[in-house]
Amino acid sequence: MLLRKGLRVCLICLAAVSVLIMAAACSSSGEGDKPAAPPTVEQPVLEQDPPPGEAGDTETDTGNVPDPEEEEAANGNEDPADSAGDMNGSAGQLYAMTFEAMMKLDEALNHEMNYIAVDLSEMTQLTEDDKAYIIEYLQSFGTEIRDRTLEQLMEEENPDQNSPSLKGVLLRVDKVEINEDSALIEGSKYRSGNGAVGAKITLKLEQGAWKLSGSEMTWIS
Repeated sequence: MLLRKGLRVCLICLAAVSVLIMAAACSSSGEGDKPAAPPTVEQPVLEQDPPPGEAGDTETDTGNVPDPEEEEAANGNEDPADSAGDMNGSAGQLYAMTFEAMMKLDEALNHEMNYIAVDLSEMTQLTEDDKAYIIEYLQSFGTEIRDRTLEQLMEEENPDQNSPSLKGVLLRVDKVEINEDSALIEGSKYRSGNGAVGAKITLKLEQGAWKLSGSEMTWIS
């Protein structure tokens, strides 16, 4: 009897120990079977476009690009070569070249001149474009160009003198003969009563433009 009771107690103890072992094994097994948490992945920060009106200097102007030639014309910077081409064969070109040829006669009269005056008062056939071209053409002499008569210059400079000595040179046209393809112009270059010359200028019309053919002095004062 005692032996049976001892065996029964041992079996019960073994059963209890087995239950505890199984319980512990199940507990550790459950913790190992838990799914691992996925790693955290950093999301890239997306740049946002600035709101309209805040782009500042990064905006590109897609407007119309102005034509440089149109800008020059609007600013009065037209190419002189283009202007000269438009005046080929005109009265403006004819008289501009005549006055230029007169200036090269007796160049001692040009000494220390303050201006070149051209008397256009009797040349009623000239247009405003012709006159403007003549004035611009003579700028090559590097001095002021005036449209004056001798009387106007006397009033401006020496109103009390009958035979003034001008501070510049006065060019005048006295006679004109124009044919189909040539022109003969007579005039004068005046600095003072004792400093003046007569001039005869001949020109030819070649390929639609006036060209100087010859120049000479006809009298000296």
